[in-house]
Amino acid sequence: MNRLIYYPTGSYGTFVQWLCNTVNISGPEDLPFHADGNSHKYVLTDQYRLLISEKDEQEFVSAHNPNVVSCIWPVENNGRMFNPNNESDFYFKLSQQHLTYFDQPNIKTLVIYPTESSKIWWYHNNCKKVFYTKEMHSKKIQSQYAETPWLTCTDVVQRARIQMSYYQHRTWYKILLLKFKCANIDQLRIGQLRQLMAVARYEEMVDYLSHWQLLPTQFPNIKFVSLDQLRDHTKDAIQGILKYFNVESNVPLDFVIDHWTPLQTTCNRDAEHSNIINCIVNGQHCDWSDLNFDLFDEVYLYYALRFQHNVVLNTDSLDKLPTNTHDLLLLR
Repeated sequence: MNRLIYYPTGSYGTFVQWLCNTVNISGPEDLPFHADGNSHKYVLTDQYRLLISEKDEQEFVSAHNPNVVSCIWPVENNGRMFNPNNESDFYFKLSQQHLTYFDQPNIKTLVIYPTESSKIWWYHNNCKKVFYTKEMHSKKIQSQYAETPWLTCTDVVQRARIQMSYYQHRTWYKILLLKFKCANIDQLRIGQLRQLMAVARYEEMVDYLSHWQLLPTQFPNIKFVSLDQLRDHTKDAIQGILKYFNVESNVPLDFVIDHWTPLQTTCNRDAEHSNIINCIVNGQHCDWSDLNFDLFDEVYLYYALRFQHNVVLNTDSLDKLPTNTHDLLLLR
């Protein structure tokens, strides 16, 4: 029986894969976590297998291989997926096509996915934690991809610039750069980059989250686990996955979870953002200076205020946004 985890980057697929393929551990030194909470130490082991090529997609595991393997969504890994016509079902059709291929009698497929109440947590993970060290790049990726700057860069602002450069041929991108009188992404001030990223979410992300919740009814034989379940019911979610894959494990789950949970420092970002935005929209006092907002937090804050609540802020010249309601609303 082939066993596959299908997930967007930043959704803990490597962590779950490690749990499924690890029979036992002797102590903290055997845990796969980096200081930022990703599980990429496991990527360096020979047990780890990631499907990233067309050949792997077609012949992804032999029935004799007992390991659980993973496949990053979309299957066209490291390619940029655009929804050029803002189709409301673009990502649904894309994912449906992938899952239809994997939905076979000899394959057990697990889908891990973000939802509306875990999207900013996932966004943080995807934008900041999904990177490869020099060793990982050399061992696992270099043979397939000669240049992966977004995956090997760790600076937040530089990662943001690289991500946005993928949209350089999109009309809204060209209009904004013209408005800012910049020839390229590197000339943007941080405040302008923040606005560009917020517009990117508005222009490009139709159906990006909602489609996941429409897929389970289409594929009753596939197990779907949301990030919310992994966050709010961690042990039950993991035990359910192990049972689904028919994995016998002596790994002490409580011990693993006790080490994993404190590293997920932005797992409650969605609730925190919701409270902040509610206070801003209703003119109530709120101070979030203790949350250590970074550029990616500010992008979502700007996006929600501008495109969901029509609160327009003059922030293009600011490298950092205010962290209280009063000062932020002075920017209107």
